[in-house]
Amino acid sequence: MSHGRAALERVVPLLRCPVCGQSMQSSGLTVECTGGHSFDRARQGHLSLFGPRGRRFPGDGTDQVAARDRVLRSGLFDPLAAALAGVAREALSRTTDHSRTGPLRPVVLEPGAGTGFYLAAVVEAVKRAGGDTEKRTGDGLAAREESGPDAPGSDAPRSAVLKSDVLGIGTEISTAAARRLARVHEDVAALVADTWDGLPLVDACVDLVQVVFAPRNPAEFARVLRPGGTLVVAVPGPGHLEPLRSAGGLLEPAPGKGDRLDADLSGLFGPDAVRTVDVRTEVPASVAVDLALMGPSGVHLERARLEERLGPADRPVRLQVEVRTYTLLPTGGPLQQ
Repeated sequence: MSHGRAALERVVPLLRCPVCGQSMQSSGLTVECTGGHSFDRARQGHLSLFGPRGRRFPGDGTDQVAARDRVLRSGLFDPLAAALAGVAREALSRTTDHSRTGPLRPVVLEPGAGTGFYLAAVVEAVKRAGGDTEKRTGDGLAAREESGPDAPGSDAPRSAVLKSDVLGIGTEISTAAARRLARVHEDVAALVADTWDGLPLVDACVDLVQVVFAPRNPAEFARVLRPGGTLVVAVPGPGHLEPLRSAGGLLEPAPGKGDRLDADLSGLFGPDAVRTVDVRTEVPASVAVDLALMGPSGVHLERARLEERLGPADRPVRLQVEVRTYTLLPTGGPLQQ
């Protein structure tokens, strides 16, 4: 399956060389910058873009990625995916970048996207929302697109021209995860890159950045977001994955994550709405073991010992996640009222 290959072509004009920062273009099976640096596309569909320091961390291995994929396919995290999709639809319908003319073609970025589960859900939701809008507005939409929503004489809100040709960009340091990311959705491009070393994207090319249980680089997020862009961060609540977390010996989330996140982002982003996903359910024993192995605790745990420790019965578990939304501040200070 070559879901993400067309999306990878679409993302090339938004790329910048991770070595010299120059613009990039396609050249057969490679992507080259104007400075002469060349990067090969993997046959699995992803593109690796590391800077001068190269790959410093291997990321999740094949077993961890497979465990995560099984958990995500179980449906446990579907409520979180739905919440992220809702937040994205709302944010993209009220973009404040009035410098853009013509129809909006949203770009959604997820650094540390893993297998692309959440990014695919968001891209599909935004795509469907755009299609629904097009059906509701009918022939009048095309006329408004020609003149642009902000053109003289046009009374169309920007949300009315939310197009369905959304582009999702997922970055991931793990090659094992990137292989799945490249197949997750036809409108998702998979890049292998290190968030801490900088994102291989040009300035102000993204409408929304979402980060789900992944490393954050606020300065880079601010750089690649367009004016008025949205940052969405999902952080675990204090009861997340309990009582399985305690029974399985998983790492405990640090207290006060939300407050520390606000402080870390201050000066670049202004806090907006917070949506809490809080669901209690039960999962089969096999999913419970995978859940323990898929996260940061997984490198310290062994499947056989976990299976013995947790037993064969279904296990209760709580999904408690805060979906925190932020708006990119204008350069030089807080948003003006």
